[in-house]
Amino acid sequence: MNRYKFSTLILLIFSTLLLSCDNGDDDNDIETEFGAVFVSSNLSPIVGIYDFSDEGDVSLVQFGIASSDADGITYDSESELLFVASRSNNRVEVYSDLKETEINANLDLSFSSTSDFSNARKLAISGDKVLIAQDAGDNNNQQNRFFVYTVSNNTATLSNTYDPQINLWDVQFAGNALYAVEDNSDTLAVFNNLLSNSDGVVTASQKVQVAGIVRTHALFYSSESDIMFMSDIGDADSGTDGAIHIIQNFSAKLSAAGTNGSIAEVDQIIIEGSNTQLGNPVGLTYNSDTQKIYVAERKVDGGKLLAFDLPTANGNFAPSFSQNFSGAAAVYLAD
Repeated sequence: MNRYKFSTLILLIFSTLLLSCDNGDDDNDIETEFGAVFVSSNLSPIVGIYDFSDEGDVSLVQFGIASSDADGITYDSESELLFVASRSNNRVEVYSDLKETEINANLDLSFSSTSDFSNARKLAISGDKVLIAQDAGDNNNQQNRFFVYTVSNNTATLSNTYDPQINLWDVQFAGNALYAVEDNSDTLAVFNNLLSNSDGVVTASQKVQVAGIVRTHALFYSSESDIMFMSDIGDADSGTDGAIHIIQNFSAKLSAAGTNGSIAEVDQIIIEGSNTQLGNPVGLTYNSDTQKIYVAERKVDGGKLLAFDLPTANGNFAPSFSQNFSGAAAVYLAD
């Protein structure tokens, strides 16, 4: 073999090796492993995913997203789609291929809705419907509103808008009912069969005051455990007066409260005090298997993810996990 043929052979082998390396990413053979606790940020264009499967070694994976200010977040493990309520782009954003995206890389924006709302807070999903809670503000003529989108064939199409006549923040579907916190109050609102209504004004089927709360922001209902969790941010400017209110046997207590009734403090368990690191808890979720409460805390240290063990009595408990997460706005536990 002469020198020319030998050099050509070396170049061919080297080129083949380079192509093989490049094709690894092109063939989507990346397999990113991540946990189940998703956290959004209203300060940075990132989503954080925590893995609590080994509580002695909790890990965090982060991805970039198109929204620099996001709140509500949900991940569908079956379809592997991530739903985000974008406050910077005023739309529902749907991301795909998380497992095929390298850590710290930008996620693929699969599709999004039109920009119909502003000052979005949380989102809730029921079947193929995605509901956005719009909080009243100067940029939307002080209008609280529900925006409902139908998701199908990689599109998110606005299907309904409702005027709930209450200040909004967090929302969650439970069967045919929508639970909504009434911002600037101590009240939980229940909208039965909301999605069967035509556009326009809707009235809460039931309102219940939760005694001891100054200003609620977040809620999470665990149907498996029949426990309702609600947060209290107290004075929004204070980083020390937050609390989590826990209502066990919630269905019976909600029924007993009736319309415009209340749930007394004696019927709750409350986490509050100087050890809790709770200032403005704005997001909640719960793992019924491990009995862990996860909290998006917005005020303390500019944002944190906290975890608490489910208590059996009131207390000034320190979190079992605490890590800074800039701008923590919402938290979601995937199946």
